[in-house]
Amino acid sequence: MQPAEKELLKENLYKQKVQRILHKHKRLLLAAYDPSPPNAIHESGEPARIKNQYASERAIIDRVIANERSAFLCGIALSGLAFASLRFVPRYLLSKMNPEKLKKLDEAEAISFKAKSGRIQKSMTVIFEVALSGLVGWRVGYTKMSSQNANSYEEIAKIPLCSGRSSISDKACPDLVDLVHNEIPHSFWENLDNKGEGRLQDPQRWRAVRTFADNCMKRNMFEESFREKNGLGPHSAVDIPEGGVPNDTSPTSNQ
Repeated sequence: MQPAEKELLKENLYKQKVQRILHKHKRLLLAAYDPSPPNAIHESGEPARIKNQYASERAIIDRVIANERSAFLCGIALSGLAFASLRFVPRYLLSKMNPEKLKKLDEAEAISFKAKSGRIQKSMTVIFEVALSGLVGWRVGYTKMSSQNANSYEEIAKIPLCSGRSSISDKACPDLVDLVHNEIPHSFWENLDNKGEGRLQDPQRWRAVRTFADNCMKRNMFEESFREKNGLGPHSAVDIPEGGVPNDTSPTSNQ
């Protein structure tokens, strides 16, 4: 078994590590979306300028939220469609194909409903239909669209390249860079090539994680260069110029 194939067995372990980092920084999305990111207001006392500094990051988050909202609404719509199909379509088809049989079924159902067992059976049927419809909406609608929505993954991976400042990059980048380039071996990432990505459970997500970490390193390198050129201290906050971090910036692993 090749090293890359061995690392496939650890995919769930690495996924848990990513989830722990996301859980650690779970409030970052809300903080980044807030007009006054935490601690930023204390740095200069100018809310309007601070809001503008984080505008690029918030714009990316807006697009991601819009994508997820679309997936959620699609799930709800599919759930409703599935419920209608289970509940009403069979009766409609039967009314067109065999009205007499439908009439007899209605009469039998009315008699059965008078009994307690009949009411329980009907309630259980409705609960089953609702549960099955919800499962269809979740699995086929939200989950499928969300997991296959490359735009969301690509947008999230671009956050470290955004202009201005980025609270997500400031907090999450060190952990993700360390995970991608130190904890997870290179042989695992070999599975993202054209031949191996089909063996990964979620190659798009892994590609976004790696790209995010690489972009973190690009941002770090650009900030260091910016501080040096402008005579800033080693820990001074950098407001990335309009246009963001150039994509051709070479990442380094010194973060």
